[in-house]
Amino acid sequence: MTEQPAAGDGAVAGTRRVWILAFVGFLLTIGAWSVAAPYDGTPDEREHMIRAAGVAAGEIAPPPADAKKGSGAFQDVPAGLVREQCWQFKPAVSAACAVPPGSDDTPVRAGTGAGRYHPVYYALVGWPLDLWPGWSGVLLARFISAGIAAALLASAFVVAVTWSRRRLMIAGLLVAVTPMAAQMASAVNPNGVEIAAGVAFFAATIPLFLDRRPKPHHGLLILAGISGLLLAMLRQTGPLWLAAAFVAFAFPWRQSNVGRLVREKAVWWWVGGIAVAAVTAVGWGVVMKTSDLGKYGGHVYTYGQAALAETDRWRGYLDQMVGVTSWLDTRMPAPIYLTWQFVAATLLIGAFVFGRLVDRWRLLVLIVAGTVVPSVMQVALVKQTGFVTQGRYMLPMLAGVMLFAAYVWEERGLDATRSRTLVRISVILLLPIHLFVLILTMVRWQDGLPKYLTFRTFNPFAGDWHPPLGSITPLLASVLGLTLLGVLAWRVSMRPLDEADETASAISEPAPDPR
Repeated sequence: MTEQPAAGDGAVAGTRRVWILAFVGFLLTIGAWSVAAPYDGTPDEREHMIRAAGVAAGEIAPPPADAKKGSGAFQDVPAGLVREQCWQFKPAVSAACAVPPGSDDTPVRAGTGAGRYHPVYYALVGWPLDLWPGWSGVLLARFISAGIAAALLASAFVVAVTWSRRRLMIAGLLVAVTPMAAQMASAVNPNGVEIAAGVAFFAATIPLFLDRRPKPHHGLLILAGISGLLLAMLRQTGPLWLAAAFVAFAFPWRQSNVGRLVREKAVWWWVGGIAVAAVTAVGWGVVMKTSDLGKYGGHVYTYGQAALAETDRWRGYLDQMVGVTSWLDTRMPAPIYLTWQFVAATLLIGAFVFGRLVDRWRLLVLIVAGTVVPSVMQVALVKQTGFVTQGRYMLPMLAGVMLFAAYVWEERGLDATRSRTLVRISVILLLPIHLFVLILTMVRWQDGLPKYLTFRTFNPFAGDWHPPLGSITPLLASVLGLTLLGVLAWRVSMRPLDEADETASAISEPAPDPR
């Protein structure tokens, strides 16, 4: 007798299929940037590659030294990775003037501003750089980083499909994964994986803490645990993001799932692991002096002047979150930024309008942690470091803002039909922007940008420099990846919860707060 499949087997298979498709879509979209970029094509990639190659060679904790403007450390790395650049911050100059990475594996002593950073990320991506320091090692290291990010984002997508009541969290996910996030995830740089971990962490913790439907949540717990561990270790801001998420979603206790969660043994194992990782990371930072960013000098601001200047810089931060690409030297036309920011503002305003008082409190905590706290830290350190903050540093936290805003709006005010419409508008408006930003950045790398853009400028096949796998490869990968993600988001938005699910969740939830 043939055994009949369990009732849940079809759902599990469907979830696995969605994850695979989303993973392939994100990997192609991010990987397109990996194969399009020249060596050291994104901010500080050379610094991180030297750190990664050094960790892979066993030099995990080099003595802090004045390696770069008073900070960093020195690492022994293959000579083929030590290259000087000639085109950064010069958008009219192509990457053809630079010497590409080579296969020379002779050990040389190289300074890096990332030499004091936590070694976990670098151990994961660094071994190809140590074994094959030419283009093969560089691309493989980039693909490993891109693969980690794609797996996290695919998991967040599955959560949005499974736990978002009307799939509106898919729109929040599409807003959170900006072209800048894709570019950073494609490079050897922990910031890219940190952004993806932030997306995955908030996608998991929002329903884990707040959803009252009687559904198995083991997958949420695992995703929150893995992404939480990554956030704790990847960069110094990770513990801040974790603390802000706990404050936002755990309080008030009576309107969260904390009471249920604390009774589960698995929760305590994950919390303990994240706590140990965070304490270890903080200890590493104290010993290695990772908070010492160096002395850039020449800044004579009073704190009042610095505060006003920082406020003015937020216009630029918002654009950087969307995509001021290459080495922050390639700006997009203004409608690109305005379109993306319009969709983000729509989600945020809708959440504040339809949300209850407790929802607004939670949004406020996330926004303050993601914007006000970094700005205060920047002002406090401006005399030593200058203005070093970039929009991409806030993306892990602000991804949580977008996901929670979508969650609130669909929970409190938006019906299934309008949620589906908003998801589809996000697909139509946002995904083509990814391709546009990639094309313009490829033109910048390959041929340089003229002072004034024209339609003839947008030729990603011209120029005196071309990617090692050719210019057609990243374009095809990006088109395939974005198409796959768009079709997937479009199709899953057609299936809101059925009437029985809505009734069950209404029974399991407390009565609405009249406020």
